[in-house]
Amino acid sequence: MKKLNYFLTLLVSVLALSACTNEVDNYFSESSSERSAKDIERVKNILMSAPNGWRMEYYGSLSYGGYNVLCKFDKDHVSFASEKVGKTHKAGLDENGKLIGVDQKSSYTVMQSMGTVLSFDGYNDVFHYFSEPKNSDYGQAGDGFAGDFEFRVLSATPEKIELKGRKHGTKILMYPMPADLDWADYIKDVMATEKYMSSRSYTLMGEGVPETSEILVRQQYRTLVFQYLDENKEARLVSVPFIVTPAGFILYAPAEINGIKIGNVAKGDTYERFYFVDNKNLWLETAMPPLWETLKDGMWFVAYSKVGQYQMPLWDAFKEALKTAGMNKKEVTLYNVLIGRYENKVGFHFFTSEDKGIVGFEFSNPNEEGNEITIKYTDEKPTNKFAKDYMKKHKLKPIIESFAGIGSKARRFKLESDNDRKPTYIKLTDLNEPTNIITLTADQVNYPFDH
Repeated sequence: MKKLNYFLTLLVSVLALSACTNEVDNYFSESSSERSAKDIERVKNILMSAPNGWRMEYYGSLSYGGYNVLCKFDKDHVSFASEKVGKTHKAGLDENGKLIGVDQKSSYTVMQSMGTVLSFDGYNDVFHYFSEPKNSDYGQAGDGFAGDFEFRVLSATPEKIELKGRKHGTKILMYPMPADLDWADYIKDVMATEKYMSSRSYTLMGEGVPETSEILVRQQYRTLVFQYLDENKEARLVSVPFIVTPAGFILYAPAEINGIKIGNVAKGDTYERFYFVDNKNLWLETAMPPLWETLKDGMWFVAYSKVGQYQMPLWDAFKEALKTAGMNKKEVTLYNVLIGRYENKVGFHFFTSEDKGIVGFEFSNPNEEGNEITIKYTDEKPTNKFAKDYMKKHKLKPIIESFAGIGSKARRFKLESDNDRKPTYIKLTDLNEPTNIITLTADQVNYPFDH
C-alpha cells in the first residue's frame, strides 16, 4: 500500500509539473530573441515618432550638472544640437543666432545587450564632446565630463524616455520637443533664463529655515552647493545638480537640506528671489556677498597666461621642478590649481598626477567695500603633508608666498571683477608689489601651464 501511495504521489507531481510547464510555455509564446527584436523595433519607432525631435536632459559627473541636448532621429541617423559651448566644442549658436553642428548627422544603433541599449556609435562633434576622456573644460585626464554615449533603455513611451548610462550609470531623461518650437529659439530661451537666474551666491529662506540657522548656497557649474551647520555645529555641504529650462532650474533629483525638502526652482518675475515650484513659501534669495568672501568661498582657477610679471618666474621654476618631482625622479603632471574653498577647506589647492595638496589660507581685515583683503598662509591644518613636501622640495613655497605670508609678511590685495552677481573672474593686485597681479577664473582650468 505504501508503495502504491508513493507512485500515486509521484504521478500527481509529474502531472502538476506538466501543467505548470504548459502554462509557462503559453505565457511566453515568443522566444527571447523574438521579444528582444520587437522591443528594439518598438524603441526605434518611438525615437523616430517625435516630428521635432527630443530634448535630452544630459548629465555626466553630477558635480557639473546637466545640459540640454536636442536630437532628432530618422531610420539610420541622428542629428544633435546643444546649448553647451566649450573651448573646443562646436555647439550652441553662431553670431547670427543659427545652430552650430545641427547639420552633422551620425549613426545610432538600438540593440540587445542584457536589455535594450541605445548606442550613439557614430562620432558626432556636438554629442561626443561630453564623453571624451580628455576635455579641456572639465575634469582630469581620463575623466572629462564623464558622460556616456551608450545607454540602457529603462522605459520608453512617446511622452518620455528614461535612459541609464552603461559606463557611469547616470540617469538621462528625454522629452519630445513641441512640434512648432524652433530649436534655436529654445536654446536662446535657456540662455536667457540662465543669465537671469544665475548668481554666485544665494541664501535659502522661508518655510522650515530656522531664524538662527543661515543656509548659504553657491552656484558652481550647474550645481547648487548648500552650506550650513548641523545640530552639532559641524559644517555640511550638499551639492544639488540641475539643468536649466526656460521655466527655471530642474533638479536631477529632489534633495533634503538640513531636514528641508527642496525641488525645482521657478524663474518667476524677479531676479532677487526664486521660489520653489512645489513650495511657494520657500525660496532662494539672491545674495551678493563682498568680493573677498566670493574669493574665499568659491573655486577660482589659475592659468599660466593670467599670471603677472612678479609670479611668472616663480611658476616657471615650479614647472621645471615638476619634471623630477615624482617617485624615482619621474615627471609629475599638474592638473589644476585653485584658490578658495574645496572639500570645505579654504586655501591654495593643487592637483597632480601623484596626489592633491592644500595650503591653508586665512582671509582677514577686509575694507568696508569688501574689495581689499589680507591673506596669510599656515603650515598647520588644513595644510597637508603632500603640500608641505612640495613647498620644501619642489619650488612651491615662493608661489604660496606670492599669494600669502606669515605674520608681518601677510599680503594685502585689491580685488576686481566683472559682475557683482556672478563674476567670471577675480583680479588680485598686490597693494605693496604692483607687479604681483594674477587673474583667477570661475571656469575650471585644466593643465594650467597650457593656458
